[in-house]
Amino acid sequence: MKTTFKRLLTLALALLLALGLPSAMAESAPADAPEAAAAEETAPENFFTTLELTYLDGTPFDSSVFAGKPVFLNIWATWCGPCVSEMPHLDELAREYADRITIVGLHAEGLTVSEQGEIVPNEERTQAALALQADKGLTFPLLNPDFTMFVLMNDPQYGLSVSVLPTTWLIDGEGFIRAILPSSNDKAGWARVIEEFLSNLEKEANDKNEG
Repeated sequence: MKTTFKRLLTLALALLLALGLPSAMAESAPADAPEAAAAEETAPENFFTTLELTYLDGTPFDSSVFAGKPVFLNIWATWCGPCVSEMPHLDELAREYADRITIVGLHAEGLTVSEQGEIVPNEERTQAALALQADKGLTFPLLNPDFTMFVLMNDPQYGLSVSVLPTTWLIDGEGFIRAILPSSNDKAGWARVIEEFLSNLEKEANDKNEG
């Protein structure tokens, strides 16, 4: 796996502010708590826990599961043959690695831009995604993006626009994207990717503790 482990989201707060969104981190700390304020500045909130993602049927998804746990975020579409082919493998891996990493599928076409230039739900594509989920018997979380994720995936200025499907983001427990993989894979291939990713994270944690 070609992984540079660059921190592509250097500060979650910077992105939130760039998108014009509120952040709990922007709240002023009490004047008598300088140490708490300093800690808040050096430990930004996990960006992915702030997202308001939904399941394909519109039910809210609990993004707090991203806190402190690695994430395998697979971006897909119903018309993408390689995306559809690998989804049963991801479904199996999601169960097998449930204790170590959260595997989710993010439906790239859950939102769209209307003729008026507004970002709105894409009901037609979401219905197609729901039909695919039922046909394949998929049980791992398949989600539609919120406004923030839609902008992140489609606006090149943030350096994370998705031009190839499927694309997978490997995200650490602090919300930093460690690798972007624009390709599909079979089950064994993805298992190797996951094992290497988790092994590298564990090594980093051990090195940090020893240091």
